[in-house]
Amino acid sequence: MKPTLNCLSLIGALAGATLIGMGSAAGAGKPDVIPITSFDVGNNVYAEVTAISDAISGKFGTKVRVIPLGNEVVRALALKTGKAKFWASCSGYYTTFEGIGDFAAKTWGPQPLRMLILANREANFSPAVPKDSPINTIADLKGKRVGWVIGDAGINMQTEAYLAFGGLTLNDVKLVEFPGYNPSVLGLIAGHADMVMASNSSPNTLQVAASPVGLKWIPVPGANTAGWAKLQKMAPFVGPTTITRGPGVDDGKAVEVGGYPCPTVVTLAQEDVDTVYWLTKMIVESWDGYSTAIKSAPFWQIDTAIKSQFAVPYHEGAIKYFKETGKWTDGLETHQQALVKREQVLRTAFTKAKVNFKGDDSAFAQYWEQERAKALAEAGI
Repeated sequence: MKPTLNCLSLIGALAGATLIGMGSAAGAGKPDVIPITSFDVGNNVYAEVTAISDAISGKFGTKVRVIPLGNEVVRALALKTGKAKFWASCSGYYTTFEGIGDFAAKTWGPQPLRMLILANREANFSPAVPKDSPINTIADLKGKRVGWVIGDAGINMQTEAYLAFGGLTLNDVKLVEFPGYNPSVLGLIAGHADMVMASNSSPNTLQVAASPVGLKWIPVPGANTAGWAKLQKMAPFVGPTTITRGPGVDDGKAVEVGGYPCPTVVTLAQEDVDTVYWLTKMIVESWDGYSTAIKSAPFWQIDTAIKSQFAVPYHEGAIKYFKETGKWTDGLETHQQALVKREQVLRTAFTKAKVNFKGDDSAFAQYWEQERAKALAEAGI
């Protein structure tokens, strides 16, 4: 069984966070202050966004306030309630856009997210275990303790997807709850879990690898097409990749794993076009200021970032900048329109589902999952 999310504790966490409002320079459309929510302090995404924020401040004079919050639901809530204008997400934005996982509740459903830019990195986010663990394949996880991050539908969806790769379901493992991504990774050191989802670019992963328990990655071979079909049915934005260095990788060896672009900067569709245009422009054009500050800088370069097969539509303000700089292509526009159509189908289906559902609210998510699948199939998506 999936653990139940304690929404009251999440709202309390949000209420206690320091959230900053927007300001704008007179007549220019360029904001004075931009609040963006991100992962907790100590996470590599927080470090990246902070470095980019410093570069933007130095070049453009705009202050980007990075707000660390513990999990994706709280970050999405900050965006939904207007406490933050932007969100640096890795996978939670996808489940929010799709209205699945924690966002399948009546109070959520598919959200009108739009992206600005992403880091199209060559890194993994996949199952990690202690170095001396007898777990060598996904199938070996049967009966084992698997990390489950409260309020992070993106991570949890991938946990379930990787289990499917090995022919397992959530019922085949023992889920261990953690309050956030960082605590879940460190849970390997404490011996609280046998497997957690992690990235080889995460500082906490380095900490685990240097600890007495050590670290290794469970291989997810690209040649296992049947396994990948099961995985990508649940997490279509994840693809095969190979890592050759970093924590958990022995010198001279390579490990076939899974990964996806991260982080992705998103906002709501209704966000001001000029504000989105300026933040997109500032991230791209302040690159020299953070090119040596973060290892992932090459993946933020626009010609690399824009090659990704993005999972939610771009915001009109970002498209305005990409067209202005000659980066927007017919192929991007075609994919953009396909995602806009998908959003319309999902949001229409969710509205109908709320009207037609007559049961207890606790059973709504399962009903919505069925209606969602039906609507997408009928639309030929």
